[in-house]
Amino acid sequence: MSGFGTPAVGEAPAVFEEFGAELVEVLGEERAAWWRKPRSPYRPALAVRRSEGGEPLAALLTSGRPATAAVKIVDLWCAATAAGLAAAESLVDALLEERALAGDAAVKWEVAPGVSLPPFAIARGFAPMRAPWGAKGTERFAGFVTWLREVPHEELGYYAQTTLYTCGAVAGLMAVEARGVVGFAGSGAGDRDREIGFWREATNHPACEPIGLAVRLREEVGSVAGGDAADDAPVEVALDRTGPVLLEDYQGFEFDYRAELQAHSTARAEALGVPIARERVSMEELEARLNDGWVALLLVDEEPMHGVTGAHWIVAHAARDGMFLLEDPWVEDPAGESWVDTHDMPVAAADLDRMVRWGADGYRGIVWLRRA
Repeated sequence: MSGFGTPAVGEAPAVFEEFGAELVEVLGEERAAWWRKPRSPYRPALAVRRSEGGEPLAALLTSGRPATAAVKIVDLWCAATAAGLAAAESLVDALLEERALAGDAAVKWEVAPGVSLPPFAIARGFAPMRAPWGAKGTERFAGFVTWLREVPHEELGYYAQTTLYTCGAVAGLMAVEARGVVGFAGSGAGDRDREIGFWREATNHPACEPIGLAVRLREEVGSVAGGDAADDAPVEVALDRTGPVLLEDYQGFEFDYRAELQAHSTARAEALGVPIARERVSMEELEARLNDGWVALLLVDEEPMHGVTGAHWIVAHAARDGMFLLEDPWVEDPAGESWVDTHDMPVAAADLDRMVRWGADGYRGIVWLRRA
């Protein structure tokens, strides 16, 4: 990240330390600790505007996941003077211009408790994001976004998984809202019970493989009165590999019983009328189906976003001109992420194409859910 034309730019906290003493003085210890938080590898950058005499007038801290098309304003400070406000507006304007030139779809703004969104942000299109049902303690932040590329959509509700292994369950329970089914309700312990219960019925220990997840999702949407009447096959699977999947690290008994569970899920899918297509889905087809009344649960490799390989489930719910909007149940809160990063997360087709694959063969697993 270049720093949008400012004289002092780089990764936080390294660059923060260069200006640390004077910024601690203006920010206060508690707020400065948030600025110092290690945010690598999420592209942290600090930009500072100064007066002719070298006094700091405004400072802007940003971050953003690799392989996504959004940057988040973590915080903005400015001196309580006309010059400070002008410097703050200049920093934000420069950021918006740079991210538009870079092809990003959105700039988000995370607002901590006790901090207000400056009035000039509204004039630049920053609008409130839908508050999450649950977000691992990061619900305390308010979220705002201004769209640099238009992707027409209605926001899905957001919930952050509370375990390392319930991403598939959470993805499914977020997606069902598009079907008119209540997944989460913002009810704290009740929502976590739903998360764990759905996972227990869909899991292949500990992961949810595509067909088993689709079967549980089909049962979920069919359990609501009228849920079966809208169409014959509200849930479908696209998996361009036959045989068991997500078992690359298992052998012997550990492989065999999981493979048997997957065979049972395949038989159950047939009984429920869940079609399983074996052709590979392109990003063009994914976009077309999203615009034709579907949402998609995507099996992805997290490596492009986090630098560490891992199987994970996310939800794609809108797309336009090669830009996709995703709900990612995982929030890397120890590195400064919040629900603001992972709700309505834009990703370009080329990056999503790298993510939606798993294993040495790079097979692609997608669970389709038809909207109401």
